[in-house]
This record gives sequence, C-alpha cells and structure tokens, in this order.
Amino acid sequence: MPANSPAFDDAPIKPAGAAWKEFARAPLVPVALAASVGLLADRYIGATLEPALLTAATALVGWYFTRRTTPQTAFGWLLVCAGALAAAHHDSHRHSAAADDIAAFAKDTPVAVRVRGRLAEEPDRFRPPRHDPLLTVQRDASSSGVLDVTAVEGNAGWRPASGKVRLAVEGRIDDLHCGDAVEVSGRLTLPDGPHNPGERDYRAFLLDRQITADLRVKRSADAMVRLEEGWHSSLFGWLAVVRGWGTRALSRSLQKDESGLATALLLGDSTALDRDEWAIYVRTGVIHVLAISGQHLVILGWFAWLVFRLCGVRRRHAAWAVAGLLLGYALLTGARPSAIRAAVMVCVVCGGIILRRPVIMANVFALAWLVVLVVNPTDPFTAGCQLSFLSVFVLLWGAVRWLKPRELTPVEQLIEETRSVPEKMLRAVLRALGQTFAVSVILTAVNAPLVLAWQNVASPIGVLLGPPLILLMAIALVTGFLLLIVSPAGVWAAEPFARVTEWCLVACEWLVHLGDRVPGGHLYAPAPPMWWLVGFYMLVAGLVLFDGKRARQFLLAIFVWVFVGLALGLTPRSPDELRVTFLAVGHGCCVVIETPDGRVLLYDTGTTAGPDAMRRVVAPYLWSRGISRIDEVFLSHADLDHFNGLPELLRRFHVGQVTMTPTFPDKNSPGVEAVLAALEKHDVPRRTVVAGERFTAGSVSFEVLHPPAVGPEGTENARSLVLLVRHEGHTILLTGDLEGEGQALVTAKPIAPVDVLLAPHHGAKTANAPRGPADKPEPGTVALWSRPKLVVSSQRAGSATTHLHTSYGAVGATVWDTPTAGAVTVRSHATGVTAEAFRTHEMRVVTRGK
Repeated sequence: MPANSPAFDDAPIKPAGAAWKEFARAPLVPVALAASVGLLADRYIGATLEPALLTAATALVGWYFTRRTTPQTAFGWLLVCAGALAAAHHDSHRHSAAADDIAAFAKDTPVAVRVRGRLAEEPDRFRPPRHDPLLTVQRDASSSGVLDVTAVEGNAGWRPASGKVRLAVEGRIDDLHCGDAVEVSGRLTLPDGPHNPGERDYRAFLLDRQITADLRVKRSADAMVRLEEGWHSSLFGWLAVVRGWGTRALSRSLQKDESGLATALLLGDSTALDRDEWAIYVRTGVIHVLAISGQHLVILGWFAWLVFRLCGVRRRHAAWAVAGLLLGYALLTGARPSAIRAAVMVCVVCGGIILRRPVIMANVFALAWLVVLVVNPTDPFTAGCQLSFLSVFVLLWGAVRWLKPRELTPVEQLIEETRSVPEKMLRAVLRALGQTFAVSVILTAVNAPLVLAWQNVASPIGVLLGPPLILLMAIALVTGFLLLIVSPAGVWAAEPFARVTEWCLVACEWLVHLGDRVPGGHLYAPAPPMWWLVGFYMLVAGLVLFDGKRARQFLLAIFVWVFVGLALGLTPRSPDELRVTFLAVGHGCCVVIETPDGRVLLYDTGTTAGPDAMRRVVAPYLWSRGISRIDEVFLSHADLDHFNGLPELLRRFHVGQVTMTPTFPDKNSPGVEAVLAALEKHDVPRRTVVAGERFTAGSVSFEVLHPPAVGPEGTENARSLVLLVRHEGHTILLTGDLEGEGQALVTAKPIAPVDVLLAPHHGAKTANAPRGPADKPEPGTVALWSRPKLVVSSQRAGSATTHLHTSYGAVGATVWDTPTAGAVTVRSHATGVTAEAFRTHEMRVVTRGK
C-alpha cells in the first residue's frame, strides 16, 4: 500500500530523504537481495540441495565466530547463508520427490491407472466455451484440480504412493471440494516438455507447483468417487465453501454476464470468465484491474479503515481489524503473490500503528518479498509477482516523488487564496486527474518491456483506460462486498448495492471492448532479449533510487537504451540460407519458410486442437525468431486442421497476402466463412493459384504442382496445394493432405528426387501405404515418385508410423514424426541441406552440396 495513502495518513511511516538512503539503512534489503541471488543460482545454474545446505551451515559457523570481532564480516556471512537457504528452498520445492512419487508410475505414453488421494485445491470448474466454427469438435464443460496421491492400484493391490498429480476431467465435478478423499480412474502420463522453440514448458510449469504427473479422466459416473468428505477439516475447504456461497449470492443479484465479471473481481475465480473475455483485458493492458492483486487489497483496506474511523473505532483496534480482513481476503482469493505482498505490507503498517513504532517502507517491501519467497520460491519467476513488485517499487519511491506538487511561492499562495471555492475544487479535481493519468503513463511505460516479455503485447490504450477502470472497479469492489454482507437478509437488502455494482461493471465492459477496437490500441511484438531487459530495469532502478543530476543521467540512459533495443529489433535479418521449420502442432500442419532475403511465408496454419494452437505454438515460435510480419500464407485446402489458426494469426501479425486453391472459398463450411470474413476484416488480399504457376522470393523459387484449375473429383484432400520449393539446387516438397485421385494425378508426372518431403495427409496409411505383399512390402507410390532423403510427418501423438518407415525406408529415406522429434528445422545452403529435431536434438546432413 502506498505510504501516503489517505487510509494511513497518520501511520508511523518513517521518512528517509532520497530513496537509496532508505534502502541503504533497511537491514532486510540486502537479505532479500541475497535470497534472490540464491534463487537465480538454483534456477539457472543448478545449485543442488546438499551443497546449498552445506554452504548455509558453513556461513552460520563463519557468522558465529565473527559476530563480535568484525560485525560487517558477520553480516556478510549471514547474507551468504540467506542466499544458500533460498537456493536450498527452491531446489527442495522442485526436486524433493520421494521414491514412491506418482511420477515413478507414469510414462511418456498414457497408462490406465486407479489412484487414491485428497484434493489439494478446490477444483477449477470451467464453463462450456462458446461455439467456435473453427473447431473440429466443440468442447464441453470441464474441470481441473490437483490431487495429493496416497495410493496407486497395481497387480498386487493397492500400494502406497506420494506426490501431486494434475487432474484434467471431462465435465464438471461440482460435488467434490478441497480436502475430500477420492478414488480416480484415468490415464496417467508424465507432463510433456515443449515441442517447439518458444513454446511454454508445461513440465516446468507443473514442477513449480510440485506436480509431477498428469491424470486425464474421461466422463464417467464412476471415474471419480468420493471416499471421505474432508473439506470441513481443511482451511482452504472452508474458504472454497465461502467462495461458493459468494458466487451464488452474486448470481442471484446480478445479470448473468455481470455476475461472472463480479465473481472474478471479488472472489478471484479465474473460471468465471472464458478465455476470450480474459484475453480482451490482457490485450488492453488492464488485466490488473480484474485479476486479484494488491490493488484490490489497497481499495478494501482503505475503505475498511475509513469506515472504522468514521464509526469512532480507535486507531489500534481499526488496525487489527484491517490487518485481519486483508489477510483473510488474500487467502480467500487464492493467496496470489501480489495479494500476499499487499497483505504483508499492510499488516506491517498496521503493526506500526498498533505498536506505535516507525516503519521503514523499504524494510517492509523487502519483508514482503521474503514472505512470498518462503511461501513459494517459484513465485518470483511468474509474471504477476514480478509486475506487482515492480509497480509498487516505482510507485512508492518514484512516482510519488516525481509527482509531488512543488511548494507555492508567496505570490502563487496569495493568488490561490483569492480563488473562489468552486474554482479551487475544480482545480483540485483537474490536478488529481492529471496525477492519476501521469501515474498510468509511468507504470505503463515501466511495465511495458516486462509485459512484452511475458505476453508479447504492448497496450498503449491502457494509459487511457486504466484510471477510469480503476475508479469503476473500486466502486464495484466496495459495493459488491456490501452486497455480499447484506445478501443473507434477502434480495431486497442487496438490491441497491447490486444495481450500483452492475452499472459499474457494465461501464467497465463497454470501456474495455471500446479500447480493444481502437486501431493501434494494442500491438503484438517479439519479446526483448533477456540482456536488454536486465539492462533496462537496472537503469529504472537507478532512476527511482537517485534524484537530481544522477536521476537525469539515468533517464537519458534509459532513452538511449530503448533506442538501442528498437534499432536492434528493426535491423533486417540477412541470412544466406533457406530455413524451413515443420512445427509440431499435433494433427495439423504449419510450415514456416524463412527466405534468405528476409521474407517469411507459412504453408498452412491449423490443427484439430483448434485456434488455441496458434496462441500456444505458432505465434510463440514466430516471436522467438523475431518475426512480426508474414509476407504470405499458403492454405493447402479447406479442411479445418489446415487453416483454423488463420484468424488468430491475423490478430497477432501483419499478413501480406493469403494464397489458396480454386475450390477453397467455395466450400460450404462455417469455418471457411469465418476465415474469409477475417481476411476481409483485416483487409488482407487473397489470390488463387493452380498447377503450373511459378513465383520467386529472392533466390528461392516455388512451383505449384497441384491442383489444376478444375477438379479433380473427391474430397478437399484430392485438391490439396502441392508446392515444390527450390533453393541452391535443393528441393522441399509440401503436399498437404494429398491423396486419392489428386495423388494419382500428381505422381503421374515425374520429378527429380527431392531432399525433404512433408508426408501427405499427416502420414496416414491411405496416402503413404507401402505396396506389395505383407511379407515383402515395396515402396509406396509417393515414395517411388519423390524418392526423398528425409520425410517429416506432422501428426498427433500415438499415430502409427511403422508403415512410413517401411514405405519410405525402402527408398533410403529417414522418417521423423513431429510427436517424437518435435519441430523439425531444415536449412538449405550452398554447402548442403541439414535437419535438426527440437525434442531429440538430433542433427543430420540430408544432402551435401551439389
């Protein structure tokens, strides 16, 4: 909470002049820094548990023998101890699995199991997503949770087990709560790591939560059975009951759309809104207004303090009440790092009021960081935690000082006294508005690089949206809690608060949707490199901590640093090779072609997993390559798993044009209609190509082998766009879902052997089957026709590959499937063609220079 908040204007906060002086005399600050170094050491270097504990013990001995003779050396030993303990805590948190951990029973492929345990958290219950014409199969309601495993059923019966497993359940599990003992039947797997560059490491994400396995549960009456009701013996079980009661109260009093928003705002239920609604708040840069954060606790603490003081409650008693209220609220809403940070800081300020002792805010800030670290040592590596501490640091020690009104001269004071009361009030309001928007500008500018690093979006519109949204959400937060307090008396008692809450939320939604439609209001871009981020925030820290001439020097250095970063980002890439990457998107296809002259082209962008794969896989890969523009997208044919990611691609990248087959726009499909509408909305030109056409991109040439202007008969697969890519005498053949009559037409025209082939139709037997008798199989039609050296099959995990190895192996080709290899990157250069698999790290020379 800001030190100059009106709620604590009489709190014993000790001033300290320049910010660096306050931090220099706060004893917990170096401890927090040392602990941070320990965290980083274990996270990125691997300071394992035993050496870390040995270092901590050695440091304690050093402290003991130097504490009286050389206090400074003794304090240094304590800092070493703090860093070592932090490293040990982080290592123990992530790597303390027992021998009977559930991961020992899991494999990379799903295994049917039955396990018992207790629900460690209240399950998340997701509503059915909106109908999406770009999905091959519409999704239903689902649930997820975390199970503390106690036993696993084996051939010899039940045996003890330990550890945590993540539950993914088809359907809602409304009757189970945190603390309940359950028996679960499902398919157990080890969490998967990333399959593509830039993709989130799901395995590491779960490991940060001490989860070592995945358990997927099909919809079934006996898939999850409660063995014992245990929520009443769990604090978080009781809190879940309170949240459930609050959710029902809000649903009764508010309209359906606003009740979900109110539930997210008041109770921290992230499932109350669907993905698209959350995404709007992220794009407009105001997610902090909705997601439970320190801001919510500040508003509630301020309001509670004001009410207590107006009711005549003594300051010390009010401090106790405010501290208890905010601690309870932080736990109720999930104990997120930002909420813990705010609760700790408010409680310390309240403690200063109770004990009548001065408070050094730098010490309070460092203590909050240490508490967050102790609760969960992996939280400091999350976006919410980093943004929360960064914002408070800049606000308390920077913005408050920078925006402090200067003292009036005697003449100005005389003029001020002559103004009328209405004029004074108007000037005060304008001054407050100016400072509010100034704070919004400062925080947006400081947070922008970090937000860009985590979410690849910059939201200048957030500067304008932030202040009015904070005001509306503050009113809705206060009236919403008053609604919950009086709701037991009946709907009539809650009605006035419900209407005010609803009006505020409606206004918020209107503003956010309006901001989302503003051209240039948000921009997607690649993340800045880590070295640039570190340098930027070191300069920001200098600007905040120093004043006068040094502060101006740091400000100038920041401008120079930003210019350097922009200049490096705008520098065109000038490789001398063709780079073709077959992304691992499951049952679908996306091939990224980067030409030597800097152009970027995509062949297909879709998967049966739906448009979400664009957000999770394709866009992160492109950003990891520093790509913000796509010159052309080729759509092989009008099957959803080859084009349903295009609308999300258009939202994130500028696309020069889209190329399609003659029959693509003619297919009567809601998905095709959605894509054509998206192309029109984003004003993207489209063209049609047919067999025989050729075009170039610098030293790379493209030849369309299929389809003809008319036909052939059959499904869209038979009319797939077949593209032959040539560079430096090397060839890569992209086939889409080519099969049937279309495959017969293409293979009837001989071509020279190709270097790399995209297996037709995701490696399916119908398009790649070997010929000949079962005991003496021969190469398939496509294998004999193209005679590739490397075959890449873009397919879902678990799909058969034996027939691929048989068919293409007969002509000497190597087969890589994307579930096993991950993304496959092929490089063509004058000296030859090489290929590298992302998951297996295998590299091979496909063709030597010609």
